[in-house]
Amino acid sequence: MLNQEIRVVIDADNPSIERIEEKCVKCGKCAQICNEFVSVNNHYNIKKSKKAICVNCGQCVKACPMGAIVVKNEYNTIKELINSDKIMIVSCSPAVRVALGDGFGMKEGCFVEGKMVALLKKLGFKYVFDINFGADLTICEEATELIDRIQNKKNLPQFTSCCPAWVKFAEIFYPEILPNISSCKSPIGMHGAIVKTYLAKNLKLDPNKIVHVV
Repeated sequence: MLNQEIRVVIDADNPSIERIEEKCVKCGKCAQICNEFVSVNNHYNIKKSKKAICVNCGQCVKACPMGAIVVKNEYNTIKELINSDKIMIVSCSPAVRVALGDGFGMKEGCFVEGKMVALLKKLGFKYVFDINFGADLTICEEATELIDRIQNKKNLPQFTSCCPAWVKFAEIFYPEILPNISSCKSPIGMHGAIVKTYLAKNLKLDPNKIVHVV
């Protein structure tokens, strides 16, 4: 463990990110972004907590110039599941349609949705969906909830629940505002629930066999 002012502390059991120690040059970029932008690293003292506090936002991954902090990869687990009797379903966020093309060196702004869907099907996913549908559901539910709160003059202002990192940040550091956060799931959470209930029922799929990848 290094000085908290130099880099963010990442526990081994962090579900979303990990650090490749041999790549870290101790430049302080991760601590800087977490201090000035996310406001987590400077909100606690690791010597007192003994365990790192992380809201799993991923900003330190983007800030690291050496690629020392990376998103935990679960492709081996997915590969095993694809080769099992599970019903594999994947849902993609809108940005992926363009970002994927950039990642493969295609022309800037190139729209690759068709190629992406075809590839995912070839890899073994039975169904491919768009998280936009889950976002639409969240918007509708949040709007309905806001109308009810305004009419009953309770728990205002209402804050969005769309970002799990923001909700976790509030839970840890500002629990007093939790009543003001919408009770709706995030778009991904909303979409996942629909996949295992409404979709499973209408397509006569066993929800226990569905693996939903996002």
